[in-house]
Amino acid sequence: MKPFQSSAYASLALLYCLAMLWVPFTGDAVIKALPIVYLAVLAWQNGVLGLTGALAISAVGDVLLAFDLFELGLAAFLVAQLCYAALFARQFEWRADRLAPALMLLLWCAALLLLIVPVLGNLKLPVFAYLLAIVCMGLSALFNRQSLWPGVAGAACFIVSDSLIALEMFTVALPAHGWAIMVTYYLAQWLLTQALIQSGRATQSSRMAFN
Repeated sequence: MKPFQSSAYASLALLYCLAMLWVPFTGDAVIKALPIVYLAVLAWQNGVLGLTGALAISAVGDVLLAFDLFELGLAAFLVAQLCYAALFARQFEWRADRLAPALMLLLWCAALLLLIVPVLGNLKLPVFAYLLAIVCMGLSALFNRQSLWPGVAGAACFIVSDSLIALEMFTVALPAHGWAIMVTYYLAQWLLTQALIQSGRATQSSRMAFN
């Protein structure tokens, strides 16, 4: 991703973070999803169609959550996480040096689940399914043979963002939780996009060299 593209994305993300001072208002869902739509366009321009789909579904999830349609939004993001996991898993490689962070990821999600499960009610199954999906995404990013640090960092930011959402909804809201959720979320999507565009270019280069 070129510097001016990253700057444009950051500007769109900042626009929504500032707009959160007045949410809800007419059109806030569009402003919220706009940075992700921009990344989807960049992914499409770079020929990474799987990434385009994951980002487009994420944008749909953003809109659904903006309208307080939590279960539908969760379903959209579950599909997006599975798309990310599949994209990273295409270049899966077992790496013993990644076992420690993989264990930390599993322990984090297990601790989060134990914390919120008593208050989930009818949401136990969808929340558990989503946690499994994001664990798969995180592990796939960790065990990618290209060692794409933006992908690992992006997965970590996504998990932090979703953890903050879970804590806000099911336990107690932290100070400035809304901004923390959106900053980590937008950063996660930018890092994942960086990693998967880079991976797509590397794959295309290797195919050209082979041919």
